[in-house]
Amino acid sequence: MKLSEIVKDYQCIVYTNDLYEPDKEINYGFCADLMSDALMIMNTVKDENVLNNAALITGLTTNQSIRTAEMLDINVVILVRGKIPASQVIEVANESGIILIGTDLTMFNFSGALYSKGIKGITAKK
Repeated sequence: MKLSEIVKDYQCIVYTNDLYEPDKEINYGFCADLMSDALMIMNTVKDENVLNNAALITGLTTNQSIRTAEMLDINVVILVRGKIPASQVIEVANESGIILIGTDLTMFNFSGALYSKGIKGITAKK
């Protein structure tokens, strides 16, 4: 699914307009408010193409979410529940090359909507 479709279909706000890539494909996603949980993805994903086409969905509006995405080589962070990042967080996202967008939807509803459109979740291998 193209990032522009996500922005349009879910009335997202783009906070890093200079970095925004409307044609960027998002094929995977995962949710975390605890960034230590998000970092566990590094131990799970062996194919770097997964992370190149993934989005981190979170309600955490601090620099920590941006830095975590940076460590994971994920360049899209989607904030949920209408959370608005501080200007410092937007600045860090811009400096880090992280596309930062937000939606008013809850994490559950947003994730479910993306899943119904074919976005795959990233899960731990058993």
